[in-house]
Amino acid sequence: MADKIASVLLAIVGIVNLLPLAAFFDPAKTVRLYGVSLEGENMTLLMRHRAVLLSIVGVALLTAAFKPDLRIFAISLALISKLAFIFLAFTTTGHTPEIRQVALIDVGAIALLLAVLGIHFYSR
Repeated sequence: MADKIASVLLAIVGIVNLLPLAAFFDPAKTVRLYGVSLEGENMTLLMRHRAVLLSIVGVALLTAAFKPDLRIFAISLALISKLAFIFLAFTTTGHTPEIRQVALIDVGAIALLLAVLGIHFYSR
């Protein structure tokens, strides 16, 4: 039962990480996701690349939902990514409300990932 809960939690966080992939296919979605309009090709390139990197973490989390041997690796990737973004979001000023919302979603995702770690180590 605990393993199924861990799988569901990983799948939820994995899906959340896949959502920005929409910006890869349609860069205009960054306005809705982050409250940022893309000025110029350089910013568009960077945001589309960010979408790919987040989706890689999402795929790792979804894979780990079904392959428990990969959980520590996938959770480590996600924690590094999310903690870095949260640090940047909360140590800088002038960002959009959408970016603050993304940071708060990441805080929730970290709580879920820590719960999965607890389940992972407790069930062993």
